[in-house]
Amino acid sequence: MFAFQALLIPGTLEMYICMSQCTYNILRSALDYSMALVLLLLISIETVFGGDIIVESKEDECRQYSSCSICISQSACTWCVTKSRCTKQACGNDNVIYPQHIQALMSGPEFCPRVNEPKQLTIKSGTRELITVRITQIYLYMAFTPWKCKISVDNKEKVVPAALIGDKVYCESVELNVDGENAVAEGNVVVMWAYNKSFDGSVQLKVCRCDLLPTCKACVD
Repeated sequence: MFAFQALLIPGTLEMYICMSQCTYNILRSALDYSMALVLLLLISIETVFGGDIIVESKEDECRQYSSCSICISQSACTWCVTKSRCTKQACGNDNVIYPQHIQALMSGPEFCPRVNEPKQLTIKSGTRELITVRITQIYLYMAFTPWKCKISVDNKEKVVPAALIGDKVYCESVELNVDGENAVAEGNVVVMWAYNKSFDGSVQLKVCRCDLLPTCKACVD
């Protein structure tokens, strides 16, 4: 009886209706926001995969350049970011990086996706190490693609899965060895996105045998 009477208190019904309407509005806003995020994700994926249409041209001399910075150092060439290739004004519906002298939203090598790791990495021979590489100019849709690291040491290559977190790429832990009687082997690490598209540049890598070179930075640390 008490509970029934409480429902009849003046203003209670109006308050209930108001709270229900407010709850509905909040849920509707959250749903709209979620749908917007899903739509953005689908557009990003479509941009990478569906929009990556390549038009071959034997007369396009720019195609010989595989580096963004080298590409746009040529006055007639442009770099297609999604396609990750150099063309002569043939990027189509793509993010385009132009040479420095052209007035555009993105012109100059500072817009090129590239490795931004100035120091050489030093690791121990014969132990599993997690290699991290700092990069810059990461376009949104790149984050939704597979990442890899191509590690080259003494002309031997290993390609391992990687993960992008912030502005760093974390290569899956890998064991590298120095062959023969050498104390040191040198190489580099290249960052790849969307399976086989590379960022400009690489980070230099040094692998040390601690039994032969105990003063190596990796052995001391």
